[in-house]
Amino acid sequence: MTTRMSARVAGLAVLAAETTAIATRTNRPLAQVVCAVLVVLQLAAVLWATDRRSTGALRAAAPAALAAVTATAMWTVLALAAPSTATGNAAALCVVAGVGIVVAALSHRSGRESSLRLALIASAGSALLIFLSISWFLPTVPGFVSHNHPPTYTDAVRMVDPVIELACFVLLIMVLGVHVLRARFRTNRADRHDQTLAYPPAINEMVVEPTT
Repeated sequence: MTTRMSARVAGLAVLAAETTAIATRTNRPLAQVVCAVLVVLQLAAVLWATDRRSTGALRAAAPAALAAVTATAMWTVLALAAPSTATGNAAALCVVAGVGIVVAALSHRSGRESSLRLALIASAGSALLIFLSISWFLPTVPGFVSHNHPPTYTDAVRMVDPVIELACFVLLIMVLGVHVLRARFRTNRADRHDQTLAYPPAINEMVVEPTT
């Protein structure tokens, strides 16, 4: 079994375990819908990342994905150091916008044409990871509770509802999809135009036979 197939099997196994945990522990319909959307997106990401044709695109998108992970880690550390950070959306939105701007500037300086695409990947990735951090990670840390947690008798930081971060992720993914489709359409149109120029139409010749 190749490394690519091993990674695909491992990713599908993780998704199966995650789906089982969601189905057995999540009772709210809205939460189930959100988790189902995330599982579908993760499935698409696993299949795309383990496809042989995606090697070049995956290599190009890796720096933006790492930037999203780094930005999310910085936001999480800030939330642990200053818990009031997790009670609002301001810091998270600044991180989402800031990582996109930084990635776009660095990729543009290096001469890459896909600076907008990389910026969208970085911003969308950070928005999704911050959403997961608020929804799943921080509630397991003592002193933090989710926005819909029952009243507590001890002092605890009640975090913000991360729906804004999820909405930013969905919006950025939609913009990224439109951008990729437009770029692919332009490339196909340019290829057809080059083929037309490479094979110009032949001159029509008419043969006139003399009449007797």
